[in-house]
Amino acid sequence: MLFPVYLFSQEYDFSGMQGLRNKDGQVLLELSGYDISIAVMKGQIDNEKTISSIKKKYNIEAVLAEYSEPQISRTNKIIEAESKVKDRPKVKLNQVYYIFNKSDKEVDIVMFSTLNQRDVILEQEVIKEYLENGLEPYIEADLAANEIDFAGRKIYLGSACKWMSPHNVHCKGGQMSWSEFPSFESAMLDINTRIDANVNDNMTILAENDVDVVFEEIPSLAHRIVYKQKSGVGRRTDPLVVYYIVQEVRGRYVSCVLSNYGYNRDDYELAPLLQEVMSITQLPEGGYNQFSIPQYENHPQPEKEEKEYLINLFEVRAGSWVPLGNLSRSFKAAPSLGAYMGFPIKKVMAVDIGFQVAFPVNKSLFDFYDRRVPYETEADLMVNANIRFRYQQEAAKNVYWTTYVGAGIVSVQTDLEKEYYDSDESKWETFETLDVFGGVNVRYKKVGLYLEYHYMPYSIANKVRKNFGNSAVNLGIAVCF
Repeated sequence: MLFPVYLFSQEYDFSGMQGLRNKDGQVLLELSGYDISIAVMKGQIDNEKTISSIKKKYNIEAVLAEYSEPQISRTNKIIEAESKVKDRPKVKLNQVYYIFNKSDKEVDIVMFSTLNQRDVILEQEVIKEYLENGLEPYIEADLAANEIDFAGRKIYLGSACKWMSPHNVHCKGGQMSWSEFPSFESAMLDINTRIDANVNDNMTILAENDVDVVFEEIPSLAHRIVYKQKSGVGRRTDPLVVYYIVQEVRGRYVSCVLSNYGYNRDDYELAPLLQEVMSITQLPEGGYNQFSIPQYENHPQPEKEEKEYLINLFEVRAGSWVPLGNLSRSFKAAPSLGAYMGFPIKKVMAVDIGFQVAFPVNKSLFDFYDRRVPYETEADLMVNANIRFRYQQEAAKNVYWTTYVGAGIVSVQTDLEKEYYDSDESKWETFETLDVFGGVNVRYKKVGLYLEYHYMPYSIANKVRKNFGNSAVNLGIAVCF
C-alpha cells in the first residue's frame, strides 16, 4: 500500500518548489526532480472509460499498480506506472497519477513524474497541500522570467527571458534548469540521471571533461559535455556546451544544468544567463573565449562537414498520376512509387535526383506507330527519371512549404511485343519524351502532401498521334528525411 499509517503526519519543506500556469490553464510544478502537473478531464473515476481515456491521453505504458487509498478523505484512484524515455536507453520515467472527482462530470488529475527514484513522502505532502488548496502561493501565471529566485537569491534578468517550464529558464543564447534536494547525495544522483538522459542516438559527444568554476561565489567542479546533433530538419550544427553542477548553496543542495551553443568544442565563452551564476577563472589548456584571443573572428572556422543545412536530403513517395485532356483517353490513373536524393546547395535549397514508376489502370487502346505502321496497344508501365531544383520554407513550427521545378525523361512501356529484339533488351515496345514539371509539397514534420503538374509532349518521337495528349498531374504522400 502506498500510504503508511503516518499519512500526512510530517511537515515538508516546499521552499524549493516553483509552479507555473500555462496559457491553457494547466498547472505545472517542479520539486526535487519531480515534474508535477494538475489537469482537469471529463469523466468519473468509477467509470472504466474515463480511466482508459486517461491512460490513452497520457501514454501510460507499463501499469505497476492501480488502486484507491481509503485514508485520503476525497474519493480517489491511483495509478503507478513507468515508461521508457524515447531514444534514451539508460533512462526510465517513474509516474504516479492521482485522480479525484472534481464534480459530477469532471475529474482532477495530479501527475508526478521523475527520472529519479520515487520519494513517497514528497508525493504525500504535495497531495496534502493540493487537497487543502495550499499550492496556489507557489504558482506563477507570468511566463516572462524578468526576475527569478535562484536557490534563495533574486536575480533580475530583464525582458529577454522566459520560463520554459518550472525551474527552467531560457534567455537569448543560454538556458538554465535546476532542482533543490534535501541532501547532497540525492542532488548528485539527480545530476547523474540528467547526464544519462541527454544521451541518445542522434547526439554525438565531441568533448567531455571536468572544469573548475565559481558557482554562486563558491569554488565548484562542473562536468562539461559538448554535444552535436547528427541529423534532423532544422538542426543546429554549432555544438551545444552543457555544464552539470551539484553544490550546496545557502543551505540548499542544488542540481543545476547550464547550457549555451559554442563556436566549437574548445569554446568556453558563457552566455549572459550563465554568467549570472557561474564563471570560469582558469581556462583549460586549448580552451578559449572571446576575451582570451586577440581576434575572435579569426579563430579557425568549423570543418566543412559542420555546414548547416536545414533542408531534408531524402524523400520517398506514394501517389497517382492523373492524366488531363486527351491523355485521359489512354488511361484514367496510374498509381506510383518514387524516391529522391537531395544535394544541398544552401540552407533551404537543394538539387534532387529522382525516379518514379507508375502502373496505368482503366486503360484504353491507342495506336502505336512503328515505321509509320499503326498497331493497337495500351500502356503497361511508366518510368520517370528527372532532376529538380527545390526551395523550402518553414511556414510554422514543424510545418514546411516546398516549391520546386524540374525536367527529365518519361518512358512508357506498352503491351506490344517487338518483332525483333536482342536477349539483353526488353521485348516490349516503348516510347519516350521530355518531361517538364513544377510542384509544391506541404509537410508536417516528416510527412507531407505533394501536387505536381507535368508537361510531356509524347508525339515528338513520332510513335503516337499528335493528339495523343501531353499533360498530367501527380499527387500523393511524401515522407522526408
